[in-house]
Amino acid sequence: MDTQQEDRTLTIIMILSIIGLIDSIYLSYLHHLVAGGGGCPTQNLPGLDCGVVLASDQAKLFGIPVAWLGVLGFIGLFSLSLDRYLNMDSERTYYNTILLPITGIIGTIFGVYLTYAEAFIINQWCPFCLIAFGLTLVVTFFALKTYGSEIGLQLKNSNSAKTDSDQENVTNVYNISDSIINRSKIGNVEEEEE
Repeated sequence: MDTQQEDRTLTIIMILSIIGLIDSIYLSYLHHLVAGGGGCPTQNLPGLDCGVVLASDQAKLFGIPVAWLGVLGFIGLFSLSLDRYLNMDSERTYYNTILLPITGIIGTIFGVYLTYAEAFIINQWCPFCLIAFGLTLVVTFFALKTYGSEIGLQLKNSNSAKTDSDQENVTNVYNISDSIINRSKIGNVEEEEE
C-alpha cells in the first residue's frame, strides 16, 4: 500500500471525523434542548423540523440518544485513524486498517435505518442528522477504498487457517484412534504371552 495515499486518506478521515463530531455534539445539545421543551433552529422550515425528529422514538436506542452514539462513533473513527497515522509502521495498528472500515460500515447501516425512519416513519427531515450520515458515508467510502482489500485478505486468511485447522483436527483424530488401536493390540499381545 502506498504510504502517501494512506496518509492522505487518514488525514481526510480525521478531518471529516472532527466535523462529524462537532455535528453530533450539536445534535446532542439540540436533543436535550428539544427534550426540555425548546425548539430546533429548523422548526419553521417545512419538512425540515429536526425537533420532531429528535423528539421521536427513533431518536433513542435503549434509552440512549442516538446523537451520543454519533459522538462515540466519530470519536472512534478519529482515534483509529489518528493512531494509525502516528504509528503506521507499528504492527499493532494493522488492526486499525480493519476496524476503520468496519466502524464506518456499522455507522452507515445505522444511518440508513435512521434516514429511512425520517423519510417513512417520522415524515420530517433533520438536516444535521443528514450531515452526520453524509459524513459517515464519505468516511466509509475512503476507509473501504484504502483498506477494503485488508478485510478481504484477513477473511481469506482466516478461512484458509480454518481449513488447515480442520485438516489438523482430522489428522489428530486419526492419530489418536491409531494410538488407541495399537495400545489395545499391545495389551492383547501381552495377555497372550502370559
